Amino acid sequence: MNKSNLNIFFAGSSQNNSEINALSEFVNVKLTFFPTIEIIPLQLSKQEKDIINYADDYDFLIFTSTNAVKYFFLNFEKELITLNRKAKIVAIGKKTAEALFRENIDVDLIPSLSSSESIDKLLSENFVKGKSILIPGSKISKADLFISLENKGAAVDFIAVYDNKPPSNIPDFIKKNIDNKTPDLFVFTSPSTFNNFIKLFEIDNPRTYFNNKDIAVIGPVTEQVVTAQNIKVTIKPEDFNLASLKKEIIKFYKLKKQY
Repeated sequence: MNKSNLNIFFAGSSQNNSEINALSEFVNVKLTFFPTIEIIPLQLSKQEKDIINYADDYDFLIFTSTNAVKYFFLNFEKELITLNRKAKIVAIGKKTAEALFRENIDVDLIPSLSSSESIDKLLSENFVKGKSILIPGSKISKADLFISLENKGAAVDFIAVYDNKPPSNIPDFIKKNIDNKTPDLFVFTSPSTFNNFIKLFEIDNPRTYFNNKDIAVIGPVTEQVVTAQNIKVTIKPEDFNLASLKKEIIKFYKLKKQY
């Protein structure tokens, strides 16, 4: 598809993303950033802090986001090198693995696709039965992964180390951008970014609102939330990360770089 002008609304958690920012290098592309989620660290109880600080005693540590890495290490008070002595470190994808590498933590396992379902498939019953697993994550994390691992015979502890909340207000220029020049493409990187957009912009009928608009999602979980509103998803990458999503957007719109 060719468009003379392409207005993209990015609702991810941060506008400081090189992959999405790179889209502005293409002809007639206008990017509007408004993170529809705000990441907030949680105050942990003494018991939760103790669990975090005995993380090196677990057989597996599973990190399902870069934020899980960030807020786990804000609470981990031991020498970081202890984590690799016993525990196998699992990262949901490349970005999360890179966040661990920056902390000098070796990553043992990365699934082929960046999703909790792929981690679940990777950790077979023979692999985790009788093993202890710690998963730091978001307060709104779905329980599917840890329930499945428990059903495979693992002892799983989940600690919520951060929360995802809608921002407290919408800047006026964002409202004007949306009201006066509705985007051609909306980019949602998680179920929360989509749900919070609906709440923040007080959209009563999402199906009507997004009619004749393109929607790009980062993976199947976000896609399920969007399609549950009877809204068609236009763009979804095979690999569930922003680099692949960017490539699919470029391919779909046949974008050309500025010279």
